[in-house]
Amino acid sequence: MVISEPSMVYPEAEFQKALVSMIDALLRAENRPFAVLERFGLDVAIFLDGLATTVRLLEVKAFNAQRMGGIGFGNGRGAGPQVDLLLFDKGSLCLFDSVVRWAYADATLPLGASRYGLFSCAAAKAAAMGTITREKQNNLRASALRAGSSAGRSSAHRSKDSCLRDRTSCAL
Repeated sequence: MVISEPSMVYPEAEFQKALVSMIDALLRAENRPFAVLERFGLDVAIFLDGLATTVRLLEVKAFNAQRMGGIGFGNGRGAGPQVDLLLFDKGSLCLFDSVVRWAYADATLPLGASRYGLFSCAAAKAAAMGTITREKQNNLRASALRAGSSAGRSSAHRSKDSCLRDRTSCAL
């Protein structure tokens, strides 16, 4: 199935709409039972069929130079589920690896460019500007999320269903 690249990925709501549409089309084409809920803790929740229901949560981030090199997360007061998530230590963050992905679009780049990425919570935390804390606006560094960055090289350009497959990287 060929999915065309969305022309609008900013504001963030447009990128989220495009992602939901793509996920819907892919899962319908595979004739899989599924349900998609938006704003279910993070921006998008995907419930897939199987022996046990599989859940995937996506936090959607779009960059259009609205902040000097930064993409805000949480609210301006340092609250929200994204902040709560990234305040976990590295040992606990890996527990979310099979469930949560951060989806990124760089609207400053043209169509056809490497402007998308999927990132783990650990990669998102590593991309934070300074320390993540409550009581302040927290931001991700756009430069750390670009496809050419070390986080981008390890996390971007996955297969069409990479955010839907199980991944566990915790060493328990």
